[in-house]
Amino acid sequence: MFVMYTSEYDLARTVLPGLQGVSLNLVTWNVGDEEPSADLTDLLNLKADSLPDIYAIGLQELVSGEFDAYKNSWTTILTDTLGPKGFCRIKAVKMQGILLVTFVKREYLLSVAHIESEISRAGMGGWWGNKGGVSIRFDLNGVNMIIVNSHLAAHMHNSAERIEDFFTILDTQHFRDKDVEHILDHDYVFWMGDLNFRIDKYSREEVEKYIEKKDFETLLKQDQLMKCREEGLIFCDFEEGKVDFPPTYKFDKGTDDYDNSAKKRVPAWCDRILWQIHDDAFEKITISADLVEYKSIPSYVMSDHKPVTATFNIKVFPCQRYPASVTFDIDKCWKAGKSATLRYKMKKDSEIMSSNRDWIGLYKSNFFHLNDYVTYAWAQEYAEKSPEGVEVTLSGRYLSVCPGNYRVGYISTYKDTLMGMSEEFQIVS
Repeated sequence: MFVMYTSEYDLARTVLPGLQGVSLNLVTWNVGDEEPSADLTDLLNLKADSLPDIYAIGLQELVSGEFDAYKNSWTTILTDTLGPKGFCRIKAVKMQGILLVTFVKREYLLSVAHIESEISRAGMGGWWGNKGGVSIRFDLNGVNMIIVNSHLAAHMHNSAERIEDFFTILDTQHFRDKDVEHILDHDYVFWMGDLNFRIDKYSREEVEKYIEKKDFETLLKQDQLMKCREEGLIFCDFEEGKVDFPPTYKFDKGTDDYDNSAKKRVPAWCDRILWQIHDDAFEKITISADLVEYKSIPSYVMSDHKPVTATFNIKVFPCQRYPASVTFDIDKCWKAGKSATLRYKMKKDSEIMSSNRDWIGLYKSNFFHLNDYVTYAWAQEYAEKSPEGVEVTLSGRYLSVCPGNYRVGYISTYKDTLMGMSEEFQIVS
């Protein structure tokens, strides 16, 4: 069954019979063209008694020209930080300075399927992509979810352009999964980013006085996003947690002081996280997302924005991870430098058919992502037609690896889907 942990994240796990709780942590941060800090402990809440089951980190304004979704400093440090904590990166997507990276606990990998990503360019009429949004969607134990990271049009007077960017993202993202085509078709929709909505009516001095008094309620009455939502112009049927933290924009870099430049921009809650649930998606069973915490993290001063995080408990169906579509029969002890033959079987009713472009990777037990393999072998086509299973051999010349604990995994060429993972075994010298 889905492995659960006793912690603050267990709040809603036993409310509904037949459903299992999973914890999700979302992070949005406009990093202001800065390289990552060496310490992400506060950002990812790594000192918590128990870490969430899923992380999704959405960043805006990465350093211009910072390579692709995987070969950039932020994806690297996030992976190197969460990997040793038991997480695997399942997907990253990047468009100009907008990046979204998702991780799940390693033991949950076989519960995740149909992973896809999309991008929507909105800046400069959709040509440049400095504004817009990226998304990652996947299925998890019978429910589907999507996480969107967006950077909408800037400047105080551009609410209409921000709304237009929002609908551009909705209208231009389409998915191959048979159950969903659009963003709002998903059971769970989580939307975060630098949405760039500002505070109307008040001067810079007035806003700062309300902030000093922690009178956020008065300021939020003039928050452009809340006003637009009340008018039904954007994020219809979405929810947001109570905003009881100071505005997250705009700070002098390296300080906790609001903008002291000549422009003296009015502080605002640019950075937000909202969500929508189709709680009637399943007959006789109601899914839910319970917000545990919604906060900013003031300790980071490298950017002119403060990061914002939200933690949720969401409901999914419990199910067996094993047997998966592909199961392995392998020796429990391999000899380093010696070729190793393994046998695997594919279920006849597997949703995805085998291909000779599928592959079987050898992984250390603490691997960080599916491309973090030691070596691999190509799989056999039509394996599902062989009830006795088929064999592949990993060449000994690539098995001169450090002794330790390993696993093998079957990866389909279809969306790089993990279809099976072996039990742990040892390679000895």
